[in-house]
Order: sequence, then C-alpha cells, then structure tokens
Amino acid sequence: MAVKRWIKLNKINGVAAGGTATIDLPTDKRYHAIYLEYNTSTAGGPTEANMEAELTEMRINIDGVTQRRCSCAQLFDINRTKGKAPVVGSSNGYAIFYFSEPQRKSHIGREATAWGMKGVNSFQMEVDIASGATSPVITGWALVDDVQEAPLGIVKWKRETIQVSATGELTHSLDTGRGESYQGVFLFENTAGDIDNARLLWDGTEMYNGDENVQAALIGSSDFTAVSKLFHLPLDYNNPADAVPMVYRDRAGNDRRVQELLLTLTMGGANNVTAIREVVGTPD
Repeated sequence: MAVKRWIKLNKINGVAAGGTATIDLPTDKRYHAIYLEYNTSTAGGPTEANMEAELTEMRINIDGVTQRRCSCAQLFDINRTKGKAPVVGSSNGYAIFYFSEPQRKSHIGREATAWGMKGVNSFQMEVDIASGATSPVITGWALVDDVQEAPLGIVKWKRETIQVSATGELTHSLDTGRGESYQGVFLFENTAGDIDNARLLWDGTEMYNGDENVQAALIGSSDFTAVSKLFHLPLDYNNPADAVPMVYRDRAGNDRRVQELLLTLTMGGANNVTAIREVVGTPD
C-alpha cells in the first residue's frame, strides 16, 4: 500500500567514538526519509555544532555501492537550501536524509524521488563518528510505504574536492557520469566569499554565469533558501523535468553524450572547495 508510516531502525551496530556505525535497512519498503537521532554526552549535548564535529561522514549504500556521501555539516546545509532547518537540541538531534524532496511544489514531484527497493539486495547506512565524541548513541526511524518499485530516479550525491592553490580563475571539469541528469551542484566554501563568480558550460552552452548576488536571486526565485558558505546552482530550477541531461538528442535525431561539463570559478580566497553534484538516475 502507498500509505506512509514510520518504522524504527533496529539493526544499528558499531556505535562508538572513533568507529563506524552501520545501519541495515529492510529492502521490502519504499523510502521517503531516514531520521537518525543522535545523542552525545559532550558538553551541550547534540547541538548543531557538536553533531557537525562528531558525525564526520555519512554514506548511503545500495548493494554495497555508495549512492550518497556527505558530512553532517553538508547534510544540514543541503537540507537548509530545501527549506528544512536542522532539528537539534540539548537532549537529541536529528540527521535527516530526505528522499522525497521537500522543496518540490507538487505531491507528484515529491513522490517521484522516493527510493524503491525492488531488486535491491542490501540497503545500508554508515556513519563515521569522531574519536572525540563522548558516549555517542544513534537510533533511527524511516518514513516508508509498501510500494514495490525499482530505484529508477533516485537523487545521488557525488562528492569531490576541487583543489585551489591561488585566487583568480580556476577551471574544473565535472564528471558526466553514465549519461544521467544533473539537478544541481553544491559548492561548499571554506570561508564565506571564497567564490566570487561561477560559470558552467554544458558542451559549450552557458548554463550559468554569475556572482553570489546573482546566485542568491536565482535561489530565491527557484523556491530554495540561500545558505552562508554554500554556492548552490539549482540546475533544474525546482522542476524535475528540467534536470540537465548528460545524453541528449541532436537535431538529426541522434542520441549524443555530453562531452564536457565545465565549471569555471573565480576565487576570491585560495581555499579548496568541496563540490557535491546532485545526479538523478539508477543506483551506481
């Protein structure tokens, strides 16, 4: 049935400072969101700062292959762009992965990105916990239904580091992958203002060219939220059908692979940039 319900995640192992917690999830559901509740005895409890410091990396794997990779800080900021502020406090805090995307304007748009599990053998999360964490505890819940469908249009996060050695213009080629579609690019700055301008070329066609003020205006008009130290390029403009394809049909009716997706950054600060590419398609 398509009625949503909450299930508790019972197979959580390895929760310890300096370790990697693993969460095994059932594969007979369709997933709309996963809520990991975190508790720590570190002074202040599971505040946003403590969670960011102690949950250093999180991965979501299908059949042993990572589909999303991020730090807790990056997760919080991606969720912020989609209108969801962190839920944290002195007694518990939540690292929330949304699969049905909350910023979509329609119910159909939100449902389209739910993660079906038909044909999937294993679905697992991994959470790296910093050695400085004090008595960490992880529990979890998932928002699911019983629709049996394959994971065909899931939103994957591909993370990489763009090496920056000097201020000025820097050109970086983004991976065109397996011919899937890009719905957005998140560029995380080390210091606010590191990126003065960004330009994106899709096989020579300019998809974006603007500074942080233009980016903020674009974000607002696309129903996203601007976040400090995050230069966000929403390539689908919050319309799933407008995701930028890496395979397209030319005027002669032939299918063509995109040869180059070229990002040019004008750097005001000589600090590395972490890029997370939002790619829509089947599991890797």
